[in-house]
Amino acid sequence: METPTKIKLFAAIAVIAGPFLTYSGHQEKERLARLEKEGVTVDGIIEGGEWKRGKNSNYQFDVSYTPQSSAPVKQTFKVTSNYFSAHASDTAVTDPVAKVRYLPSAIQDSAILVGGSTDFTAGFNLGIGAFVGGLLTMGIMYAGKW
Repeated sequence: METPTKIKLFAAIAVIAGPFLTYSGHQEKERLARLEKEGVTVDGIIEGGEWKRGKNSNYQFDVSYTPQSSAPVKQTFKVTSNYFSAHASDTAVTDPVAKVRYLPSAIQDSAILVGGSTDFTAGFNLGIGAFVGGLLTMGIMYAGKW
C-alpha cells in the first residue's frame, strides 16, 4: 500500500473513530462528576487481584465492600500503577484497606476506588484531536496540496 493511501486510510479511521472516543470520554467525565457530587464513600477490603507488568501493564484489585442499606458486593477494579504499588507487592496485598465511592442508584455500574481507579476521560480530548486531525489531513490531501 502506498504512503498516501495509508495516510488517507488512517485519516478516514480517525474521522470515524474520533466521535466515538469523544463520546466515551464525555460519558466518563459525566459519571465521575456524578460520583463526586452524589456518591457515597464506604470502606472496602482488597481481597486479591491480578497484575501484569511490561509494555501493556495492567493492574486490578478484587475489592469487597458493603454499600449502605444493601448486601455486600465484590467487584474488580482496574487501578493505576501508583495505587497498586501503594497496596501490593509483586506477590501479595500489603495494605488491604480501600475506599470505594459509588452511586446509590447504580452501585456496581458506578463504583470507583478513591484515588486509584483508572478512567478514560482522556478519550474526550483524544477523540476531538483524532477527528480534527483526520479532517485536516483529508482536506489537505484532497485539495491536492499533498
